Amino acid sequence: MDVLSWLEANEESVDSDDTPRERSGRALSFSDIGSYSSNNSRTSPARRLAKLEHDPDGPVFVRQIVRTDDRMPAELQTLLSDLDSFQYRNGIVPHYLEADIRTSAEHDRNFFNFTPSTFERSDEAIHLPAFDPQLSLHRILEVFESAAECFNEGHAQATWNTLVHWPVFRLALGPIANVSGRAQAASISAHGIETAQPASAPEDQTEGQGRENSVRIRGMLCTAARLTGHARGPKLVNYCIFVEPELDEAVKIDELRGRWKYINHTDYNPLRRRPVVLSAEAMKPSGGFTNAHLQLGIWQTAQWNFLLGLLAEESRGTQVPVAVAFLSALIIRGNDWYFAASTRVKNETILWVQQPIGGTGSILGIFQIIHALRHIASWVRTTYWPWYKRAILHLPAVNVAGNAV
Repeated sequence: MDVLSWLEANEESVDSDDTPRERSGRALSFSDIGSYSSNNSRTSPARRLAKLEHDPDGPVFVRQIVRTDDRMPAELQTLLSDLDSFQYRNGIVPHYLEADIRTSAEHDRNFFNFTPSTFERSDEAIHLPAFDPQLSLHRILEVFESAAECFNEGHAQATWNTLVHWPVFRLALGPIANVSGRAQAASISAHGIETAQPASAPEDQTEGQGRENSVRIRGMLCTAARLTGHARGPKLVNYCIFVEPELDEAVKIDELRGRWKYINHTDYNPLRRRPVVLSAEAMKPSGGFTNAHLQLGIWQTAQWNFLLGLLAEESRGTQVPVAVAFLSALIIRGNDWYFAASTRVKNETILWVQQPIGGTGSILGIFQIIHALRHIASWVRTTYWPWYKRAILHLPAVNVAGNAV
C-alpha cells in the first residue's frame, strides 16, 4: 500500500477534535482534507505527520537539519555547506551587472547592502550552461516590486505563484520553451529592455563539461499534478524542476514508459517523459510549515518508492545499482525560500528541512536565491543526472573530466 492510500485508510482514527467534518457529520477523507487550506484551524497536519511516523510500509519523519545527525549523507552535508556559505552573499551577483547596479545605488536605497564583495570577479565568472540565461536587472526589480505588492496587499497564493515565485525560477533556469536568437533580438527591439541571453561556453571547456552544460534543467508550475492513481487526491506541490532529456535519453525513457507508462511517481501528463529532479511547495506568508512538510513528505516518499521500484525491476538478473544519496526540494513561504531534502534508509524516509537560501523581500536576496538554484542545478548536472542515466536509463554517464562513469 502506498503512503497516501495508507494515510487515507487510517484517517478515521485521528482524534475527532482534529478531524474536519462536513456539516452532515461525516468524517472527511484525506482527499477531502487536501482541499482545506493550511490556515483552517480544524485541520491537523501535525496529527497526520505523526501518523505517518507509524506507517508499517515505510515511516516518514521530518527533521530539522542538524549536521551532527549520522543519518545525513556526506553528499547532502556538502551541498548544505555550499548553500549556507551563500548567506555571506559573496560573489553571488554576476559581474556584468555591477556597473548598472552601482549606478542604480546612487539614487535607490534598496541597493544599500551591495558591496564590492557581492559581485563575482570577472576572472572567476561562472560559465553558464548554454541553456541558462544571463540575468536582467530589470526583471530582478520586477520580482522585488511584485513581492512587495503581494505582501503588502495580501494577495492570494495564485498571485504569489504568478508574479513572484515562478519568475524567480524562470530567471534562474530559463523558460520551458527555447527562444530563438531572432526572436530574442525582436524582443529587444520591440521593448527596449534587456532580455535573457544564453551564455556562450568557454573555448577551453572540456568534453565532459560540455556534456554537463548541455543538460537542460527547467521548471513548471504543476499544482494540477497528483500522485499516480490518486486523480482526486490533494495538491501536494506547486512546482517541479525536471530534466529535458536529449534524444538518446528520450529513446530510453520511451522504452521504460512502454512498461511503466510514466517516468515519475505522478501521472501528470506534461511530466510523463521528463524526470523530476526537484519539487517545491509554495505558500503565502501566513502558510504553515507543518502542512508543507506533510505534503512534501508524502510526495517525496512516493518518489522514493517509484525510483527504488524502478531500480529493482529494471535490474533483474543483475546487481541493483546504489540509489542516489538524496532528493532535493524547496519550501517557499511568501518571500522566504528554504532548501529541503529527503533521504531513504531501508524503508524509512526523512525530510530534512529549514536551510535558508534567500528571500524576495530584498533585491540582494533575490540574487541569492538565483545563485542557490543554479548551484543546485549544477549538482543535478554533475551528480544526480549521471546517476540517473547510469542506474535508471542504463546509458553511459560522463563526468566533468570527460570520462565514462
